[in-house]
Amino acid sequence: MRNKGAIWFLAIALALVSIYQLSFTWKTAQVKKHATEYAKGDEAKYSYYLDSISGEEVYNFLFGVKKYTYRECQERELNLGLDLKGGMNVILEVSVVDVIRSLSNYSKDTTFNRAITMAKEMQKSGQDDYVTLFGRAFETIDPSAKLSAIFNTVELRDKISFTSSNQEVLDVIREEANGAIDNSFNIIRTRIDQFGVTQPNIQRLETNDRILVELPGVKDRDRVKNLLQGTANLEFWETYENKELYQSLLDANTIIKQVQDAEKALAKEQTVEQEPADEETPALLSEVKQSETAQQTEEPTLLQQLESD
Repeated sequence: MRNKGAIWFLAIALALVSIYQLSFTWKTAQVKKHATEYAKGDEAKYSYYLDSISGEEVYNFLFGVKKYTYRECQERELNLGLDLKGGMNVILEVSVVDVIRSLSNYSKDTTFNRAITMAKEMQKSGQDDYVTLFGRAFETIDPSAKLSAIFNTVELRDKISFTSSNQEVLDVIREEANGAIDNSFNIIRTRIDQFGVTQPNIQRLETNDRILVELPGVKDRDRVKNLLQGTANLEFWETYENKELYQSLLDANTIIKQVQDAEKALAKEQTVEQEPADEETPALLSEVKQSETAQQTEEPTLLQQLESD
């Protein structure tokens, strides 16, 4: 009986845990249904709706015991994958050729450019990485040529010297190319995380210069394409330390104070000059009124004289 009770307890606990986990999938499906009804077939509106509520609370577990946003529900829903959920499957290839050209400072050397072209052709039928094929093509074209003479640039001067062998140069090139691929991998992961895709699959393929990206549930293909292919611009701005600007700020503060004091003094002088004119006006009005009063006083006197005559 004790074993039977333990089995029932475990079964009930497992059922409750399963229901709890499935509830997030149910809630996200409900939100997506509302988004579909709102969009009415417009992919842009569908994505806008989901983005707008990503930080909103959409699930109150046990009547408010725990509240979850739509993004948190997405993170906890079941991973159905592309087979069950649909979505996008993208393979991105990092151009190692452009990396090598950049490392050589876009050399115009004939042997170098011929090796680049030959390595591309060899890559179509070969399984080796491009750097290995490039080194093999370079030695085939000119066995006595030195890669160090091409790649001894300002950027690689600390790693490559004129006495470096071709194999040493190829090792440096491979290291730089792998660094560029790792950097691209991290950028893609960061962009997809900002895009809001839950449980994406991002991995490097056996061919070292390719990256596989699987995005379950994604429908807006153009938006993902622009996101992954967008070019990042790195800008540099000249900055100054506080001690370099402090004296200039003090000088500017002094000049501004002088200008404000001069404006106040000028306004005060204009006010003083206008006061006498204001005093003369009432005096002139009073003289006019006195004259009118005198005329009014004289008129009755003249009438009285006429009546007496």
